Amino acid sequence: MPDAANNIAIIDKRPFFERVLCHGVQSGLIAPGIVDTMIADGAKGSVQIADYFGGSHLQTDLDNARKRMVYLISLYLENSFGNDLTAAAESLRDNTFLSHSRGGNELLKQLHAMPETTLFGDGQGRPLKDFQDESTLAKPMSLPAYRSALQQRQANVATLAAARWFAQDLGLPQAQLDLMLAESVIRTAVLMRALKQKAAPTHAVFAQLIDRLRSESQAAGKLKFPTTLFKDVPAEFSEIAKSVKREIEKHDAPLILDATLKLEAVLDVFESCYFLREDSLDDLSRHDSLVSKEWHKLTQGKEDPYSRLTLFICLAAGVKPKTSLTETEARALIRKVQESGFDEGVVPQLINDAAPFEIKQGLLSLWEEEFFPEAQKYMQDDSDWDGKEALRFLKDNCNVTTKSAAKKKA
Repeated sequence: MPDAANNIAIIDKRPFFERVLCHGVQSGLIAPGIVDTMIADGAKGSVQIADYFGGSHLQTDLDNARKRMVYLISLYLENSFGNDLTAAAESLRDNTFLSHSRGGNELLKQLHAMPETTLFGDGQGRPLKDFQDESTLAKPMSLPAYRSALQQRQANVATLAAARWFAQDLGLPQAQLDLMLAESVIRTAVLMRALKQKAAPTHAVFAQLIDRLRSESQAAGKLKFPTTLFKDVPAEFSEIAKSVKREIEKHDAPLILDATLKLEAVLDVFESCYFLREDSLDDLSRHDSLVSKEWHKLTQGKEDPYSRLTLFICLAAGVKPKTSLTETEARALIRKVQESGFDEGVVPQLINDAAPFEIKQGLLSLWEEEFFPEAQKYMQDDSDWDGKEALRFLKDNCNVTTKSAAKKKA
């Protein structure tokens, strides 16, 4: 409080319970007999608390129990009466000492019972006893900190409830939500409503929808949401949904409207913050094909290792990319490598930029750790002056069509 004469602020750092008790005694609200009863109840409560957290025989245990009790009573009184010391002192006078301690403990238990995150299936985090132990002694929360944590956990409860409603609206069973963030479920529901979709999308469907949405939004110059987007949403979930919609407009819309970004780059970001139903392998394959238009164009739909390695060696050699070479083309490729060497960065760049996400790491390992070192060994060998060993290497690992094979095919 400020000192009027010297204009100095005096901060009272005593526990709130101590301040209330002193005020009550000094003002005559709390009689000496009540204080004696508090002392007796406090001794009894300290033993009970010490027993709960470890033992009641060591002096340290009892001293810590006293500190815990003072904290719990302070939390309850300050939360109930704020800075009204008189009302708090009257509560100490009219109710048992231990009831105030239990009141503070109930506040902590109520806080602990609320979800710490918005992750479905996250449970209650730390055991209650560990939470009580830390909160009453190691890191006791101030009233502002307690109320801030309470507000956050209440918001988590509301967000999870909203996500359950939207999940049901999308036809998603509860079992599919485990270890998913509630916000991602709501985010998906909001976007599906904007796209007039009634079900949660698979990876492939999501890719198709985002591709379509980008085309439409870029043509219109903005991402549009219908005005009736949340018309049927219950009032208690409406504001949460609107908040998620604002997040989409702030963070997702710029990616949707950026025509310089590849679809795969956009989906790499989106798939971490949207809920997508599990796909079958066929669905994933369709998803990858859509995402990697450039990849599909280069591979011509051929996904066998020989076709991929043929494509890669062409790119690294600086010749026209193909998935199959004639023997004549292969010999020309070898001569070019012997004269000019390889471009070592082009293939890893292609894989990172255009290859389907599910096979990127495997392709990088195949190229960098297995095939390319061998290619350098055989195709840049000065002793192989006529390129016979290099050609044999290409025939063993790539698609090289001989004349006889070409005639049979014809």
